[in-house]
Formats: sequence, structure tokens, C-alpha cells
Amino acid sequence: MMSLCFQPYELNLQLTAVLSRLSAFNHPLLHEYLLNPYIHLSHCCRSLFSVLVRLMGESVQRIQQVSSLTDRLLNARRHLLGLEHNTGLEHLTLLRGLIVLEEFCKELAAIAFVKLPLDQQ
Repeated sequence: MMSLCFQPYELNLQLTAVLSRLSAFNHPLLHEYLLNPYIHLSHCCRSLFSVLVRLMGESVQRIQQVSSLTDRLLNARRHLLGLEHNTGLEHLTLLRGLIVLEEFCKELAAIAFVKLPLDQQ
């Protein structure tokens, strides 16, 4: 997961699909480990939340090197949708990784919201 912005797009999709399915699975231990940002773990263990926070921090550092980030992200999204056929995009792996990361975080938020007890909504 830590190399999301360096891995091929297809591998990132497979990885996030597995984590999403595990997060949606109705099991209290999986739910706590994958969706509880306040879980107490031993010092050598990392939760999904801590990995995502670290990945976000590394991504913020890497995107400093990308000029016109908003336009490039938009073009990368268009490219993934097949609306733009320019494959010569610079930083394409990074941009695709950022898109997958954003969509994965949205999906985790939706899963956490759906699993939230009704009295807490």
C-alpha cells in the first residue's frame, strides 16, 4: 500500500478492491482494524489509517514537483475514462496513484458510514 503512487494502475485497483471488500465484510475485528483510526496497536504494527496518513504525506511531497497539478490530474482522469488519448502524460504513474488513493478514501468513508450504528448517524 505504501508504494501506491509508484505501482502500476491495475495493481493499485486490485489492492484497493481487496481492502474495500475486507472493510465491507461484517466482522468486528476486521472492522476495527481497517476502519477505526483510534485503534491501539503495538509499536511495530500499523493500521490502515496510519498507512494512509503516511502515504498522503509522501504524496504531498511528491506532488510539489508536478507543475499544473490540477490540470494534469484532470487530464489523467480523462485518459483513464478513455476521453483523452494522449499517453505522453508526465508523472502518469503518480497521477494515477493519486486518483486511486482519492477514490479509495471515498470508498472507505462510504463503507464506514454505512456500517455506523443508526444511533450515531
